[in-house]
Amino acid sequence: MKVYIGESVEVPLTGLSRSGGQLQFLIRRQPTAGKLSGITPTSRNTATVTYTHDAHAGAGVDRFRYAVRAPNGGFSTPADVTLNVVPRPPVFVAPPRVDFPAVAVGRSAQQTIEIRNDGGSRITGKLALPAPWSLVKSDGSYSLGPGEAASLTIAFTPTEDRSVTETALFSHADVELGLSGRGYNPIEIVPRALRLEGDGRTEVRTGGFVLRNVSDEDRELRIVAPSQVIVQDAVSVPAKSETQVAMHTRAGFLGSLDDKLVATGGGVRVEVPLRVMAAPPRLVVHPETIDFGKIVAGRSGKVTLTLRNIGGSPAPLRAKLPEGVTLEPDPSYDALPAGEERKFTVAYARAAATKLDDALTFDTGATPVSIPLRATVTEAIGSPADAAAASANAAPPPPTSDLPPVDQIGFTQTKTRLELSWKRASPDIVRYGLFMREIVFNAKGDPGFKYTPLPRVKPRIVRDEVRATLEGLRPGEHVTLLIVGYDAQGLPTVPSAPFVVFTKPSEPWHIPWFWIGALALVGFAVVLVRERWRARAERDAEFARMHQW
Repeated sequence: MKVYIGESVEVPLTGLSRSGGQLQFLIRRQPTAGKLSGITPTSRNTATVTYTHDAHAGAGVDRFRYAVRAPNGGFSTPADVTLNVVPRPPVFVAPPRVDFPAVAVGRSAQQTIEIRNDGGSRITGKLALPAPWSLVKSDGSYSLGPGEAASLTIAFTPTEDRSVTETALFSHADVELGLSGRGYNPIEIVPRALRLEGDGRTEVRTGGFVLRNVSDEDRELRIVAPSQVIVQDAVSVPAKSETQVAMHTRAGFLGSLDDKLVATGGGVRVEVPLRVMAAPPRLVVHPETIDFGKIVAGRSGKVTLTLRNIGGSPAPLRAKLPEGVTLEPDPSYDALPAGEERKFTVAYARAAATKLDDALTFDTGATPVSIPLRATVTEAIGSPADAAAASANAAPPPPTSDLPPVDQIGFTQTKTRLELSWKRASPDIVRYGLFMREIVFNAKGDPGFKYTPLPRVKPRIVRDEVRATLEGLRPGEHVTLLIVGYDAQGLPTVPSAPFVVFTKPSEPWHIPWFWIGALALVGFAVVLVRERWRARAERDAEFARMHQW
C-alpha cells in the first residue's frame, strides 16, 4: 500500500472466522517509520487501522504485522502489511492563457502571472516565450517547493500591424501557456499605394499623401523616398491627428519608377509602394516651318522632316494632314520611342493653281505639335500640250489611311455598258471612287498616261459588296480603271492595281459563202441547160434544112 511522506493512510485488516463469531484483531509487530492507531472492527471478519508516517523518516518501505483470534479460540498465523512511503507529487498551478490589449508598434505592454506548487515535492523548470513576448527582469527559471508560489512578468512588444497568437512552454512538464495580442501601427499612410502622374504636358509628376497618427502621443517621423522624388524629409504629426505631405519628381527625371516610400520614428516603420509614371512624350521638329516655295500644278514639292522624342514615354504619331499633303512613311504604324528620332518625307502636290497656308499637326496624346506649311502652286506655262504633259502622270490622291485596297473585281458586259462588282475591303470604308486611264501627249509628241476621276459613276455599297455601272461606252471598248476607297474622314486608301475591262463587240458581218455557192451552182445549171437547149435547137434546124434538100 502507498502512503505519502508525513501523511496517514487507513489500512484494511481481514480475517476468517469458521465459527461465525466476532474476530479479535491484534498487532503483533509495530512499524518502524510510523505509528498505528487503535484497531476499529468494521464487521465480524474485518477491521481498520490508521498508519501515520513520521516525516523525518523519509521515503522507503515500512511494515507491521497483525493476527486474529476467534472467540474461545487461539491466535492465527500473523499477516504482514507492507507500506510504500513516497513523496506526494507536485501540483503545478498556472493560468492557461494571457491576453494582451492592442499595443502600438514600437511600444510595450506588461502582465504579471503567478505560478504555484500545490503538491508535495519541488518543481524546477524554465518558461520559454516566443517573440514578440519576453520576460521582464527574469530569464524564466523557477524552483517551487511544496506550497510555494512565484510571479513572472511578461511583456508584449509588437513589431507588426497584426494580431498574434502563440504558445509558451513551462519546461518541467511541457505545460503550455497561451498568448495572444494585437499590434497596430500608430502611423498610417493614406493611400496605401502612392502614384505620381503628370498633367500630360510637363515633365514634372506630382502627388501627395496623408500621415495619420492614431496613437495618444505626438510623433516625429523621417520620410525616405527614392532619389528621383522630392519630399519633405521630417514631419511632425500630433496625437490623434493627420498631416498632408506633397511630393514631386526631380527636374530632369523623365522615366518611370517602381519603388517604395518609408516613414520611420519612435520604433515605427511604415512603408508603401510608390510608382512614378513616365513623363509624357515631347516632340522636337526640324524644320519648325516647311515652305515648299513655288510648285507647278501637277508636280510635287518635297521636304525632309525630322522628329525627335525628348520626353519620357513613346510618342504615338497621329498626323493630321491638309489636303494635298502626304507623309512617308506612315507614322501611325509605330510609336516613336523616348530619346529617338525619325525622318519623314513631306510632299505637297495639287492639280490646279492654289496657295497652301495650313499646318501639319502631330497628336501624341500629350501636347499637339503643329508645323506651319506654306506653298504656292502655279499654272503650267506653255501650250495646252505642255499643260497635258504636266499632268501626264497624275494619279488618284496619295493614300493617307491604312485601309486595304481592292484586290480583284468582277464584271458583266453589254455593247455599251459595264456592271462592276467587288468585295468591300473593310467595314471602315464608306465610299469608293473610280479613275479611268487616258493617253495624253506632251509638247514633244511623246505619249503618257493620266488617271481621270469618274464623278458620274457612283459605286453602291450593299452589305459587303460594292457595285458600279459604267455607261455610254462603245462596243468592244477596253477601259483601264483604278479603284480607291475612302474612310469616314475622307482619307483615301492605297489605289488598287489597274483593272482592264471591256464591252461586248458588235456582231461581225459574215459573207454568205454557202448561199453564194448555191446561187452560183444554180446559175451554172441554168446556163448549162440554156446552152444545151440552144445547141439542140441549132441541130434541129440543121436537120430540117437537110431534109428540105
